[in-house]
Amino acid sequence: MAGSDDLDLDFTSLLDPATAVPEPAATGQQEAALNDEAVIGESKLASNGFFVRLFPDAPRRAPASAPLKILVIEDDEVTSALLKRILDKAGHQAFTAANRAGIVAGMKAKPDLVILDILLPDANGFDILNRIRSSGSLRTLPVLLLSGLGSLEDIMKGLKMGANGYLTKPARAKALLNAIEEVMFK
Repeated sequence: MAGSDDLDLDFTSLLDPATAVPEPAATGQQEAALNDEAVIGESKLASNGFFVRLFPDAPRRAPASAPLKILVIEDDEVTSALLKRILDKAGHQAFTAANRAGIVAGMKAKPDLVILDILLPDANGFDILNRIRSSGSLRTLPVLLLSGLGSLEDIMKGLKMGANGYLTKPARAKALLNAIEEVMFK
């Protein structure tokens, strides 16, 4: 069915707030495992500035291959510019989005990785992540959450939605680059 694949690749319909995408349901055992992982994540955030979890089906690349195309979804212009500068200086190709329209345009560029703020002016990062994980063509796209929200509950929700990693603001350059390294190359 070529039409539905086109819509999936376009990402426009998936990001439409009128299109309902249910949150993933977890069993009691899965919730307990997520909670345990979130406790570890909270500790790693405090010590390393980032927490990463690796998925066996997530795409990996050799470090020496072409630069990563990284979509930074961040509504704060200063933070967005700083992240872009850090990523560009590290040899990646970073581009930014601050709202739903920018996210749709950014997805059309087929990024290798998304760095996603949770609090956006016209979207919720958890919802955007859930929509990415609900998409057939984007399901394995690595996503790092970057937020000022760093409570155990926030980390657990990010894990439940399928985040590959979590960084808290202000993100240190080294922590950001280490998180990218672990998610994309290890």
